[in-house]
Order: sequence, then structure tokens, then C-alpha cells
Amino acid sequence: MPPRPLAVLPHPAPEVVAAIQDTCAHLTEKPEILAERFYAHLFEMAPSVRGLFPDDMSDQTKRMAQILLQVVSHLDRPVQMQGYLGKLGRYHRDKWQLGPDDYPVVGRAMIKAVQELSPGWSSSFSSAWVLVYEWIAASMLAGAADPVPEQPGGHCPVTSSESARRR
Repeated sequence: MPPRPLAVLPHPAPEVVAAIQDTCAHLTEKPEILAERFYAHLFEMAPSVRGLFPDDMSDQTKRMAQILLQVVSHLDRPVQMQGYLGKLGRYHRDKWQLGPDDYPVVGRAMIKAVQELSPGWSSSFSSAWVLVYEWIAASMLAGAADPVPEQPGGHCPVTSSESARRR
């Protein structure tokens, strides 16, 4: 089943955002582990996508880890994140021709990876991740609906200095 459109998905509630941030807090020192587990699950669930990626996944894993942690750490800024995720959605559309039917397996692989690496995982964490992933996917797909091609190299719109001030 394809993701629901952004127009019908509210931004996740503050307590949901906090739960997501809690599940990733211990991953900030070695975020590549999460990306490695994600890709392992993605390639297991959808073997046909393996050919889209290089044999040496080290750079891809680092990029994915950085992007994921940036998104998670700034979920409390939905306007900025929607813009960033929209650019990311256009980039994925242009580079890999990803569409709505491709997002559910990515979500399942991501949630499974986070679950494996999160001590104290619970059904409430699982529910929170489903809500947040739906919002992320909808934001990316809303951006992908924009016909303007996206240039690679977009950065998270919230700087680390802003992040440090919020703590």
C-alpha cells in the first residue's frame, strides 16, 4: 500500500518526536551501524534494489547515517524538515526513479534496523516510528511531485549551531 499524502498526515506530536529521538540517542557516536543494518534489511526484503548501489557501501552508509540523524534530531522543526525532505524526495526520484510504491519497504527496513539496535524497544516505539516514517515518506513524496529536478548536495536546513542552542 503506497504512503498516504502529506495533506492528510499531521506532523507527529511532540511526545512521538521525543520517543523517536530517544530511540536514536545512543546511535550518535556510531550512526553507521544503523545505516548498515538498514541496508542489510532493505537488500534482504527487496533484493532487486541492490544493483542500484555501489559494491562498496561505505560512503553511502555514512551519508545515510548523517541524513537520518539530522532528520531525527530536527523533527521538532517540521517546516524546515519538510523542505529538506522534499529536496531529498526529488533527488531520490531523479537518481533512482523512486515512487510511492518503493517507500513502504524502505520504512519496514528502517524500523527493523532501529528495533534491532534499540535497547528497551517497545510497541509504543514501534508505533512512533511508523507515524514518523509515514510523515517522512509523505514529505519526500510531496517534494518528488515537484517537476523541477533536484541538484545533489542539499544540506539539512537546521545548522548544528542552531541545534546546540536548542539543547
